[in-house]
Amino acid sequence: MTDADVIVIGSGPAGVSAAWPLAEAGRRVLMIDGAAERSPDIATPWRQMLGDRLEALQPDDGLSPKLRTPEAREVTGDFNRWSVLETDEFLPLGAMARGGLSRIWGAFVSEFDDNDLLGWPVSAEDLAPSYRAVAARIGISGSADDDMAASYGSTGELLAPPPISPTATLLLERYRATKPDKDFSLGHARNALLTADRSDRKACDLRQACLWACPRGAIYDARQDVALLRRQPNFELLDGAIANGITRVDDGWEIALATSERRLRAPKLVIAAGALGSLRLVAPLLDLTRAPLRLLNSPVMALPLLVPKRLGSAPPTQGYSLAQLGFRLAVSSLPSDYVTGGIYETAALPPSSFAARLPLGRRAATQVVRALAPALLVATVYFPGGYSANTISVQTSADGPRIRIHGGVAERFHGVARVVQGRLKKIWRALGAYALPVGELATAGTDAHYGGIFPMGGTQPHGTSRFGELNAAPGLHVVDGSVLSTIPAKFTTLTIMANADRIGRHLAGAA
Repeated sequence: MTDADVIVIGSGPAGVSAAWPLAEAGRRVLMIDGAAERSPDIATPWRQMLGDRLEALQPDDGLSPKLRTPEAREVTGDFNRWSVLETDEFLPLGAMARGGLSRIWGAFVSEFDDNDLLGWPVSAEDLAPSYRAVAARIGISGSADDDMAASYGSTGELLAPPPISPTATLLLERYRATKPDKDFSLGHARNALLTADRSDRKACDLRQACLWACPRGAIYDARQDVALLRRQPNFELLDGAIANGITRVDDGWEIALATSERRLRAPKLVIAAGALGSLRLVAPLLDLTRAPLRLLNSPVMALPLLVPKRLGSAPPTQGYSLAQLGFRLAVSSLPSDYVTGGIYETAALPPSSFAARLPLGRRAATQVVRALAPALLVATVYFPGGYSANTISVQTSADGPRIRIHGGVAERFHGVARVVQGRLKKIWRALGAYALPVGELATAGTDAHYGGIFPMGGTQPHGTSRFGELNAAPGLHVVDGSVLSTIPAKFTTLTIMANADRIGRHLAGAA
């Protein structure tokens, strides 16, 4: 007896993207979710912004603004307690909540091209149908004809970009007039953000509520797909079901649950628990004690920018805290050696996120940040995953595998980063902005652009096929970021979703 044709572990972007073509093909799909859905307390907005225990007012801990909100602490907290990962100089981000990390993501999306996919067993052409399907489902806004359009990809129709802030507008207009560096491109950011109403979601109304769970559903969140999937009679969601063990059986796979004595069986198993969650689930099936595994991530730094022409201006009363602009800078002549990033408006972000980094008292620093906010932007800079140097070591114990992650960057990274910072500072100055001397490299893992743990095309036991099937465990398919063979300097979620959709389509035909 089986409970479904396919069991999907995880309700985040990868899980719903794999489940969608399976359910559409009539396959019986059972999705298990580690945490029950909780309705937000929208009747008391202060709880949503500050938290039940005022946790948003805790002293700055170095996290980005989106990770300091009560919503983010709730989404990631249960994962940290369940995963029991030991870390050294690495921030492990995962979620045990419906919708996964899409509940707190930045919504920045881009496609990988064939240069980004070098070494993969799939091509951009293989991913194209899935990019189109995912883009149509989630809704993406941006420009199709500015200088960043080619870098972001051309698959699928785009909604009009939302209006950008006056400060970002100054940068973009100056860029179009000067084109300060032949290796540099600037344009509208591309976000999974609705700028036109849909039947089940409303367009962004610029209320600056992005960090606190958009009440209109304008920002894509995988919970929206879960709700649509539940309308299909062959799809079932099992809430509060924490996978405690995975076992190979004659007719497929069996899952033991930590929350009940029930055991679930299916011929095919799809693991979509996020890169680190999938590592925690799959590690007991493999002998990973012989040598460390590599964990790829995208090193990222944040650079505050001051635009003097905007000093003394009134802060905008409308806007959004997602990226306003996006940029790309070629680092060398190699097609895959480039950096990308987003430019954000600080007026829509909490002043406390920046005040703690100034050499002033809290009150004085907050006043300074508020005074400068209309003239401040923040640029994030993402480097290719080849510049990361994270390792995963696994040891056996009576309580199960002990997993330790050590974070770091390659030796050559710091020299490259200095060159990139220097080039960008010159470009910002040419555009009328000045980089403030408080930029810093984020702790490894902060980006949450993880990959390389179970790489597609890898020949080792922990490698996977082009359809994410684990070499050492036929019938078990991993579909989240852990199977990405490389990490280019691009935002990865859209590609993770497209790849999961591609694998789901394959399983729908093969099941």
